Order: sequence, then structure tokens, then C-alpha cells
Amino acid sequence: MNIFRRFSLFTGMAMTLLAASMLLFSTVNAGQDNKVSDAATTTQAFAVENMTCATCPITVKAAMNKLEGVVSVKVDLESESATVEYNPAIVSADEISAASTNVGFPTSVLD
Repeated sequence: MNIFRRFSLFTGMAMTLLAASMLLFSTVNAGQDNKVSDAATTTQAFAVENMTCATCPITVKAAMNKLEGVVSVKVDLESESATVEYNPAIVSADEISAASTNVGFPTSVLD
């Protein structure tokens, strides 16, 4: 194997490892910026309307997760509900509800 081919293989492997490291780092840190501390969070249940298929909960979850202060979102298609852990000092339940409503899934706070 000539020197150029070895260099090319080495460079390719190095780039693959670099890309994998960057992906791992961004995945590990995803959502961490929004989380201040567990003690500062609250959990709220929401009723979610208009969900008819398996992709609807994905859309609702993505809309809610985009908000700063949201720590976690669990959406259940069958019960048409969402449970959100968030920091009320950063984001309100009304803002979370509005995020889902704005993407076509009207949401209201459950008591």
C-alpha cells in the first residue's frame, strides 16, 4: 500500500472519529442548557387536541422542547395528553401550551 493511500485512509478515519465525537458531545449536552436544577422545576399535565396519528406527538414534543426552560416532554397519543417538566422561572405553562397550539395542536393545562 503506497504512502498516499495510507494517508488518505488515516485522514478518513480521523474525520469519522471527529464527526462521531462532535455528534456524541452535542447529543450528551442536548437539553442540558434548559435545565437549571431539579429543585427549580415543576411538572404540568396538558390536554392536547387534534392528534390523529403517530407523528402528531412528535410535532407537539418538538414544539414544546424548543422553549427555553423546558426540561422534558412526554406526549401520549392515546390519552391525548402531554406531561412537561419545566422551570417556571424561565417559561410558563401558558407559553408551553401556546407552543403546541401554534403548530396546530390546541393545548390546555390540566389540573
